[in-house]
Amino acid sequence: MHPHIQILLRCIELEEKEQVQRFSLDQQHTLKALKAEGLALHPIIVTRKNFGYADYPEISFKLNFPPEANLFKDGAAIECFISGEEPVKGVLISLDGKNGEFRLFAPDFPDWIEDDGVGLKLSPDTRTTSIMKKVLNELEDNKPLFKLFEELHNDRSTPSTPPQIKNNSLSFHNRELNESQQQAVIAITQDEQITIVHGPPGTGKTTTLIEAIIQLIKQGGKILVSAPSNTAVDNIAKGLIQQGVQLLRVGNASKQMKQSLLILLKED
Repeated sequence: MHPHIQILLRCIELEEKEQVQRFSLDQQHTLKALKAEGLALHPIIVTRKNFGYADYPEISFKLNFPPEANLFKDGAAIECFISGEEPVKGVLISLDGKNGEFRLFAPDFPDWIEDDGVGLKLSPDTRTTSIMKKVLNELEDNKPLFKLFEELHNDRSTPSTPPQIKNNSLSFHNRELNESQQQAVIAITQDEQITIVHGPPGTGKTTTLIEAIIQLIKQGGKILVSAPSNTAVDNIAKGLIQQGVQLLRVGNASKQMKQSLLILLKED
């Protein structure tokens, strides 16, 4: 096995052990301590119950007071608990101030879900880490991806020769792009593997990506855009919609930019 794959698997294993230790609710990690570290929300007050995605139970809740510390992020793995009962695993859908929503990975709502003393705590994200380990263990069998992995984890002190940009025949949709932005768009449309567009804030990376997506669509491509935040996706979606591009915005509607959703509704 490639040494870098071994290192990554070891890092995942260490992260799993750290999460189990950090999120445990036991004599060494009291509920008060978890709340102080922002790892638990307690008590919660259930305001609505319904069956949502894949018929999983979904629960809306409120807190009496906004938590002083909060490490809960949308999509975080959680456990819903009450003293004396087996906790139920789930995922946090959203949390905004004192109001939130979560989904349980169970066939039905626990009998105690509306009792006093119900809380949420962060849980080891075993689903994500299991996917990561599966992909890494199977990576060497996927020759194209493994070749790219080796390029990205090259131990040589001198970088590999970048691909040469061919003669440009693009007709730019956005004629206000500067030379470096145009070169980035050309590189994206010509590179068959991966292109890294790097620049400080305010240098037009989003504008460049919007132009590159439009060019790829012209070439017949279907494009999937992802980003670490809803705002980043919204900014690209808004720019594409304004250029007449039809798209499907996937994500938590409560976290999506209202202006982006309004534009989509007007287009419909």
